[in-house]
Amino acid sequence: MTKVERVRIGLIGTLGVILIAVIGYSTLYALNLVPGWGTSTERTYTTLDRPLHDDPIEVVEFFSYACPHCSNLERMLDGWVDGLPENVEFRRVHIAIDTITTRLAKTYLVLESQELLEENHRRLFDAIHERNITFLNDEQIADFVHDHGIASERFLTALNGRYITRAVETNRQFAVDTRTLGVPALLIGNKYQVSAQGGNRQLLSTAQWLVDELSAGRDPSATLEETSTTEIDESSSSAEDSD
Repeated sequence: MTKVERVRIGLIGTLGVILIAVIGYSTLYALNLVPGWGTSTERTYTTLDRPLHDDPIEVVEFFSYACPHCSNLERMLDGWVDGLPENVEFRRVHIAIDTITTRLAKTYLVLESQELLEENHRRLFDAIHERNITFLNDEQIADFVHDHGIASERFLTALNGRYITRAVETNRQFAVDTRTLGVPALLIGNKYQVSAQGGNRQLLSTAQWLVDELSAGRDPSATLEETSTTEIDESSSSAEDSD
């Protein structure tokens, strides 16, 4: 075996190890099990320069039917929403950043306005992420929802109507104003935004903590600072005791 052949085999082996590592990481990431992502317990959120709305407390989910992490979150979200206090209102905003997500955002708004989400919301997620259906035009989605609460012709009329067009633009501007850079994300009380950087479980855990703090009339930022200070003091005391 020549030196060139040995080098070539070594490179192929190295690339194989890297490929396996990438596939493994992607699988863990999809399941929210990547260390430091899906397993983190740290409360991480962004405080926006917006007025607090806490009567009632509004929880807004920014999502997209095209987002696999949104699909995974959906399976956890329903139970979480059902357990929210009476002073909390929940709603969804489908992002619209390109042709495909805009079509899906308009679809969500039509289904919402026609009170057909219960029958079609989960179906759309499953069609895209389990059956690999790509809705490349309006007619494909119209056929998909036909006989599921709305005729295709009526759906297309609503989809391209002025009301839905204006609503999409309003939601698009809302996402810009709240600096929503990725989905899924939750906006709590019009002021606190939680991303899924730490995984879906951390997302819901942090959102629940924020809801609890606002429901109790506490400032989440001040509470978090007090907690951090206490942890530092306890750490210092432990260090002194060990000395």
